[in-house]
Amino acid sequence: MIKAQQLFQLYFGEKYTNKQISDRFHEWRKSSDKDDETRFRIMIDGARSQKSDFSKQWKWIVIQVLLWLWISYKYELLPVVHVMAFLSIFIQFSLNAAAVVTDKKQLFSAFIGKQISDLRSVSTLLWDVLEEMVEDPDEIMKVPEKNVTPDVEWPDIMIELVGNKYDDSLPFIRTVIGHDVSSLIHPAEFGLTHKNDRKKATSAFTMLKLFAEHNPFRFKGHGSQKNSVEKRILRLRDIFSAYFGERGPGPISRYQESIGWECYINVEDRTDTWKKIEHDRYNDVTSML
Repeated sequence: MIKAQQLFQLYFGEKYTNKQISDRFHEWRKSSDKDDETRFRIMIDGARSQKSDFSKQWKWIVIQVLLWLWISYKYELLPVVHVMAFLSIFIQFSLNAAAVVTDKKQLFSAFIGKQISDLRSVSTLLWDVLEEMVEDPDEIMKVPEKNVTPDVEWPDIMIELVGNKYDDSLPFIRTVIGHDVSSLIHPAEFGLTHKNDRKKATSAFTMLKLFAEHNPFRFKGHGSQKNSVEKRILRLRDIFSAYFGERGPGPISRYQESIGWECYINVEDRTDTWKKIEHDRYNDVTSML
């Protein structure tokens, strides 16, 4: 009974575009409960909305039915001929119905499989993280020009992210320049927190954590997303220039299609913050498969 109901749902109901299905899927995966009923509904709607080439065979089956009815009306046929004609059409109908359902399921599996696979990319993960951050430009802390090391090349500077026992998401910063190691610096002194909330990190801090694991970093997304990410990276570049001092080429290169953005300052995250984010995403994606 359940299989018959599912078969009926795969044929009859509202059709959706792949974008609509994709939006519903991502809305579901971002929800806190991820209920099975919604997941099942998306799967049924997604499979039903796929376009199968086997659907083109229905017209030939309909033509055979019409031809059979016309011949039956025109001529008197033996009962055995009617039985054979009926069985022939019924078998074709059943096989094609099964083929359409199987093909729609396979098409949807390939589509949703790509959606899930894309979730593993760093670009998608970064964009999801940035979307969850609400920032007011007026609330971002301004960085006074300190010119700490105006005569040192960018590659000779190292920034370490060190654990903060009070807040794992807001590690302290330590700079290493040659043999000179700074004391622990609060991210607010780098302008990496909000002005009125020193415990709230900015998206520029997220980019700093990202560069600790992926440098250079090439973003794969559409134009508006890329522009949004670039604004955060330029903000981080300005922070570096203000804190360490202006010199030659900037601390972060312009975007190049072949490699993306490259940070010339060495960044080492001893807290593995970004690795943990990637690990959580991996577990989340695995649970969907």
